[in-house]
Amino acid sequence: MLIQYIISMKAAVLYKYNEPLVIEDNVEIDSPKSGEVKIKVEATGLCHSDVNVFEGKTPVPPPLIAGHEISGVVEEVGNEVINFKPGDRVVSAFIHPCGKCKNCITGNENLCETFAKNRLNGTMLDGTSRLHFKDGRPLRFFLGGGFAEYAVLPQTALTKVPNELDLRKIAVLGCAGLTAYGAVNSAKIEPGEIVAVIGTGGVGLSVIQMLKAIGAGRIIAVGTRKWKLEKALELGATDVINSKETDIVKTLKEITAGGPDVIIEAGGNQETIKMSLEAVRIGGRVVLIGLPPTTAEIPIRISMIVRNGIRIIGSYGGRPRIDMPRLIELVKLGKYDPSALVTGTFKLEEINEAVKLLEEGEAIRSLIIPR
Repeated sequence: MLIQYIISMKAAVLYKYNEPLVIEDNVEIDSPKSGEVKIKVEATGLCHSDVNVFEGKTPVPPPLIAGHEISGVVEEVGNEVINFKPGDRVVSAFIHPCGKCKNCITGNENLCETFAKNRLNGTMLDGTSRLHFKDGRPLRFFLGGGFAEYAVLPQTALTKVPNELDLRKIAVLGCAGLTAYGAVNSAKIEPGEIVAVIGTGGVGLSVIQMLKAIGAGRIIAVGTRKWKLEKALELGATDVINSKETDIVKTLKEITAGGPDVIIEAGGNQETIKMSLEAVRIGGRVVLIGLPPTTAEIPIRISMIVRNGIRIIGSYGGRPRIDMPRLIELVKLGKYDPSALVTGTFKLEEINEAVKLLEEGEAIRSLIIPR
């Protein structure tokens, strides 16, 4: 018989959009329900998607706990959990498949319909939360709630981590790694194809590493920060372009004799999406992985898309139970280094400092350590 218990913990709580997070020690987390796992958080990466929540651009109702690039150790398991036990070292994907809907059972669990319904509600797959304040007030979370000492996650989101890998170094696999893997996989890139990557944050730099691993041809990194472009060269880019210094569309077409075969857009704003569609080669592919605010409307010249035969591919992460183990193998083989994305480590009490650095473009990924 499983012993059910509630844990009091420390967490970074968002009470109102565009206000600093508040470190609270009056948060309680319930035992996991059927198919769920409670983990003791080792580290959580800070991603721009979290900042979008803090600013209300991704409107998850506060109060809430964000953080979705989570690594840790299993503390407690719910009923019907057969693949994990207390003491297991794990990493969580930001996608939480139900394993039962049409997309899940047809191999597209990154597009889980049940998860999609609950993602912006700040709840588990069953529409409820395991979080609350000590006085009983409800508390929601964003894709895991990793900016805390503990988190409850569906077992379908978790992957075991080999003992030889540092849990802190692989935390960012949960979003940066998985999103990049899904993008490269969706693009179906052939050896030697020219690929441009728009955006040199955690996801863009992960894409560059994976393009190198699969044998892409020229890998062109496009960004606005010199130091991030230098990092792109270190991680596998063959060319870099600073979008503040040149006309990107013109330059990409000139240096590739007509445009890249594939453009992977990781910037997530109107300008970079428009740029990608205009710069790609006739008959090329544009993979969109950057997430603009949910209310953003981006005009597209349909005639250009049709006449040029451009394929637009939307890619939302990867498949946790299929792709995350493969990502871990790439890490073990030295073909993907998630720790190369980490530009700082902060205690939970310092999280607002980390958020500020990310907003100012002075960080790629920061790790938040809860204890």
